[in-house]
Amino acid sequence: MKPHPSTEAAAEVAAWWRLVELCLPSHEACGAATFRPAGAETLGKDWEEWVREIFHPVLRPSLFSLQAAAAAQDVRTLAEVDGRLGFALPGPAAQGSLAAGRRVLFGCVPPQGSRMLERLRSIAGNDGTVGHMATVFSARAHVFHLPSVQMAGAMLLAECVLGAESVGVVLSASRTVEMLQGVAEPLTAAPAVHVIAV
Repeated sequence: MKPHPSTEAAAEVAAWWRLVELCLPSHEACGAATFRPAGAETLGKDWEEWVREIFHPVLRPSLFSLQAAAAAQDVRTLAEVDGRLGFALPGPAAQGSLAAGRRVLFGCVPPQGSRMLERLRSIAGNDGTVGHMATVFSARAHVFHLPSVQMAGAMLLAECVLGAESVGVVLSASRTVEMLQGVAEPLTAAPAVHVIAV
């Protein structure tokens, strides 16, 4: 699998969406997280603004820090990065991120043997500010052995599709690829990988 969807649009997006379903199994109920377009007519412009103002400066570095903490099974650091992410995101994006993440964290049974997710649930159960979508997404990506590049690409896809759906737009595969390609280019340094389900 390539580090982001290519021009073989439908098959590529379907393969990437499988990664979204592993990391965000209740995506149908999540709604928009941090990408919150103003409307269907401004979707493209809003996406470019989100990439520039939220993804590259805030989410991207947080995703890699979160996955490093998940790989080390360091739930305390995971929660600390989650807290910093909550402060760094603008108000509506932070609220959407927390609502989507906590919905997955508490609404889905952790995969068998995932003590890290169970501990994260415990921390979030005692602290209503813990459990942003990127944190839960990263922790679940680690459970399924997804490398950082694929985790970040799947998160981009989820943000793009869920944000578009929030304003009534169902993206075609080719439009999805078009929106993702410019963003995902910096993520292409890693080799192709395989999904390993546990």
